[in-house]
Amino acid sequence: MRRINILYLMLPLVVWALLGIFHYLHRGTASFYGVAENQETQINLDHDLTVSRIYVSPGQFVPKGTLLVEVTRAALDLKLSDLSHDIRELHARDQLQVAALQGELQRLNAQRAEKQSAILARIRTLEAEKNLNQTLLRELKSIPVPDSIRAGADPYAVKLQTLHDELRLALAPLDADIYRLEQELRLGTLPVQAQLDNLKRATDLYQKEQERLSVYAPSDGLVGTVHCREGQNIQAFQTLISFYEQNPNTVVAYVHESLLLHIRMGDSLLVASSLRPSERCTGCVIGLGHRVVEIPERLRKIPEIKTYGREVLIGIPAHNNFLQKEKVLLQRLLPPPRIRSLSFLAF
Repeated sequence: MRRINILYLMLPLVVWALLGIFHYLHRGTASFYGVAENQETQINLDHDLTVSRIYVSPGQFVPKGTLLVEVTRAALDLKLSDLSHDIRELHARDQLQVAALQGELQRLNAQRAEKQSAILARIRTLEAEKNLNQTLLRELKSIPVPDSIRAGADPYAVKLQTLHDELRLALAPLDADIYRLEQELRLGTLPVQAQLDNLKRATDLYQKEQERLSVYAPSDGLVGTVHCREGQNIQAFQTLISFYEQNPNTVVAYVHESLLLHIRMGDSLLVASSLRPSERCTGCVIGLGHRVVEIPERLRKIPEIKTYGREVLIGIPAHNNFLQKEKVLLQRLLPPPRIRSLSFLAF
């Protein structure tokens, strides 16, 4: 009877144990590498411009509201200059028109005063003559008073009424012209004022656009790359400055294709610095790529071997000590797989 070597009996058990350990280590902890990055903002404007002055340099920390760049816009300056010229011209034309109306009004007032003074002088002369005659008649009592005077038919009254009618007829057309000119002075400036209001509103709009030409820091952070230089003409939407927050708030990672099924939106991951393991925080999966791509060499577990995986975005708290572009290790503890029976290994 042939003896059975005990090593042959132990070999399946050893293989089964090694396979179980391998699968547990492989699936029990999903670990992969990523890079901590800041949220970068590309600052640009929606029109052509010329850079007049740059106040910051790459890598400089600036608080929110700091002036970064001043630019000019030739078309905007030309429009503001044209509007200013139109406003001045309209003011000058309005002043000339008002001066002409005021001059004509003064002439009519002087003419009215002259006519009124001349007729009133004749009326006063006639009234004085009337009073004198009446006084003389009262003193000459021996002379009989005519019946016409006794009856009240006063010849001076007719003359005075004639002079008053003449005064009224002489002043009426002048008063009408004076009233018309006064109305023109009062209402004639309304169309001009409406035009001025329109021009001023347009000026305010362009001035607000001009205020936008000064670029300020959107938040506390660091200046990235300055993509322009003083005196340079920049096209619309071309980046002027890249700006990012001081601390990283996102991790860009690549999960190996063998772990694709184990990463889901909203999963919590442990994020730790690859060189400073004590620096760690908890992140959350906020984005998943839609295709498998080659993992960058820096993020491969074995840099010399090309591997493929899926891009993953992990959000991390802004208050952390990670450096910009620092390599970090991400881990997610998964439940161990259920080891299937290895009965097929039995003899």
